[in-house]
Amino acid sequence: MNPQDLKSQYQDNMSRAQRLREAVVVQLEELLSSNDVVLGVPMESRVKSWMSLEDKLTRKGIQLNNILELQDLVGIRAILLFRADIDRVEVLIRKTFDVISSEDASSRLGESEFGYQSRHFAVRIPKEWLKLPSLAGLADFFVEIQVRTVAQHIWAAASHKLQYKQEAAVPPPVRRSINRVSALLETVDLELDRVLDERHRYLEAVRESSTNDNEPLNVDNLAAILSELLPSENLNENEPYAALLANLHTLGVTSGRQLREILGRQSGAMRAADAERVAEEKSRSTTNKTEDSERVARGVFYTHVGLAREALRKEFGEKKVALVIAETNTERKLIRELHNRPAHKRKSRNQK
Repeated sequence: MNPQDLKSQYQDNMSRAQRLREAVVVQLEELLSSNDVVLGVPMESRVKSWMSLEDKLTRKGIQLNNILELQDLVGIRAILLFRADIDRVEVLIRKTFDVISSEDASSRLGESEFGYQSRHFAVRIPKEWLKLPSLAGLADFFVEIQVRTVAQHIWAAASHKLQYKQEAAVPPPVRRSINRVSALLETVDLELDRVLDERHRYLEAVRESSTNDNEPLNVDNLAAILSELLPSENLNENEPYAALLANLHTLGVTSGRQLREILGRQSGAMRAADAERVAEEKSRSTTNKTEDSERVARGVFYTHVGLAREALRKEFGEKKVALVIAETNTERKLIRELHNRPAHKRKSRNQK
C-alpha cells in the first residue's frame, strides 16, 4: 500500500484505536489493582502518531498492506514498583487476553549491550469483551503491552535519550560511569525484592508467635494485628496505617500487647459504632454511588483504621483522640506543604 493510502487508512481507524486504548487501560488497571500489583508510576498508553509510524516504516523498511497489521499501533506500558511482580503480571495477561506473541527484551542482550529489560506482549482482546457495545468492532486490532519496573524504565528512558544501547556507541571516558549506572539500577530491583522477602518472613514470624507483641509497633505488625482481630469485610484497599501508628504513639500505645488489650476491651463498642453508622447512612436518601455507599450496602462503614480509632475514642475519650488526630493531620499537611514549596523558599522552623 502506498504511503498516502496508508495514512488515509490510519486516519479512518484513529477513533476506534483510541476507544480500544482507553478500554484496555481501564481493564488492565483493575486487573493489577485487584491482584495487589503495585504500579511505580501511573500506567502509560498511546496510539502511535502518524509521524512516528511513518518514521518507523521508513527506518525499518516495513511494507504494510493494512494499518491493522501493526502490533504496536496501540501501546500500553505498565511500570511496576517490584520486579517480583513481573512474572505474576505475565500470568495475568495470558489469562485475560489472547496473547499472539511475546518477547523478553533482556534475552536478546549481548555482552556488549547494556541492561534494557522489558517484557512485550502483542495481544487481542478476548471474544467475550466484543459483546459489549463499547468494544464492538475492535476485534481486528492488536495491543502491545509492555511490562517493566521503575528501575528498568529509568534505564530505558536514559539509554534512549543518550543513544547508549551498545558499548561501542559510548565514548570511552563515559563507559565506566554508564556501566555503573546500569549496575546500580539493577541493584535497586534486587534490593527491593530483598525487602519484600524480608518483610514476608517478618510477617510470618508475627503471625506465628505472640511473643512479638512485646516489640514496638510498626506499620507491618500493626497491619497484621488489625487483620487478625478485626472483621475482614471492613478492610479497605489503602488503609492509612502510618497515620494510625502516629496516633497510637502519641497516646502512649507503643506495643502490640497494649493494642490487643484495647481492641479486646472495646470490641463491642467498635461493632456497635460500625452498625450505627451503617444504619445512619442507609437512612439517607441518595442516588450517588460512592465507595462508602457500596461498603454500606455490604453492611460495613468503618475501615480497619476507622474501627481502631473508634476503640481509641472509647479508651481515651473523644476529645483527646480528636486532638491527637488533628495534630497528626496538621503535621502531615505541613510536611506536604514544605515538600511542595520551591527549594529557595524552604526554611526550618528554627529559622522562622
